[in-house]
Amino acid sequence: MAAGGPRSAKAGDFDEAAAFGEVVLYTVRSVFPSALLRDPSSLSGKILIDCNNSEILGLDVPDPEGRHGLHFPIPVPSLAERLAADAPDARVVKAFNTMASQVIALDRDELAPHHISVFLCSDDAKAKEVVKGLAEELGFVGLDCGDLERARLVETIADFIRFQILGMELGPYSTIAVHSVRES
Repeated sequence: MAAGGPRSAKAGDFDEAAAFGEVVLYTVRSVFPSALLRDPSSLSGKILIDCNNSEILGLDVPDPEGRHGLHFPIPVPSLAERLAADAPDARVVKAFNTMASQVIALDRDELAPHHISVFLCSDDAKAKEVVKGLAEELGFVGLDCGDLERARLVETIADFIRFQILGMELGPYSTIAVHSVRES
């Protein structure tokens, strides 16, 4: 993939990727940097975007209670909070977890007219602004949802959307866009 990308793109392992970027999209669900990287301190000072969601019981993993169908556990603390605890010197931002990868891959011209919201949670306001800018460059609308603790709400919103995609069979292009009917 790196060979077909811009000249600045490089191929490498997880450690090389963590050391390379100023902004790292963390896509490894349920495995934290301390278990994944030889040197987790390589994430120090970097913006670490958490786009992950919990495993869906009955799809990703068996339901421990043996229930049929899909079940969405609510993680407390959130995955983003757990990531921040595991990489305490990283600047964690929860974002891009409320849409399927197919939506993220859409061209900006196709995406922008839909005003799809990217919910942003972080304890680092400057990191959140950088990620908001990246989201808007892609054609999304960045929506500041507050501190990292609010990732608990955003992860639940993602579960609702994933239920619409999978449980209601609406498909991977189902998204959410938050609009105000009236100006405040």
